[in-house]
Amino acid sequence: MVIAAGCDRSDRGALPGDTVGVISPGTDSDVSPSPAISADPDAVGSRTCGVTGATGLTEEGIGELRPGRTVEEVKALCDVTSDAQQRGAEGMMERVIVVRMAGEVIPVTVTDNKVWRIELDTPRFRTADSLGVDTPLRRIAGNPGAQFAPGEDGIYGFVPDHCGLSFRFSLPLRPPAGGQWTAKSIGAAHPDAAVNRVLVTRCAR
Repeated sequence: MVIAAGCDRSDRGALPGDTVGVISPGTDSDVSPSPAISADPDAVGSRTCGVTGATGLTEEGIGELRPGRTVEEVKALCDVTSDAQQRGAEGMMERVIVVRMAGEVIPVTVTDNKVWRIELDTPRFRTADSLGVDTPLRRIAGNPGAQFAPGEDGIYGFVPDHCGLSFRFSLPLRPPAGGQWTAKSIGAAHPDAAVNRVLVTRCAR
């Protein structure tokens, strides 16, 4: 299973499988209000998801693609190219919609008809301080309060200043020397590793 968590302001949040915990998919809290929605369902050119050349990655998502937003809202605001059940990493079926924005294809996992997790494997969208896919591990580790933990498909980094974002590294799952997943130890063991996926989930404050 892919990690579906980001860190809150006091800890790094939940982890999947046999790690420290599991986040509860989706919440009932509201997302930011939507802009006016086109009445023409076929007007794909108008469904840009609010993305411009300056749009970046934030803890709220990318443009109008945000955790907690309903599928109907996403389909009205964004170019959704597919909506289907897929088998997840643990063999369970998941609903996944695929959103095309700014020339990128982004899979989005849906729970209770709402966006739960956004997966990025492209460096096109980055945070204001330029964190994203291809960011060196040493930059993540150098953030105050950065934490790392194993998932079933790699190691994930969490940065307090980017609540809701999880930065994945394709690294061995065995603990570093000393058995502790600290930013210092993992940074020393894998100085040349880089982020190859970013997960965006609802920030748990």
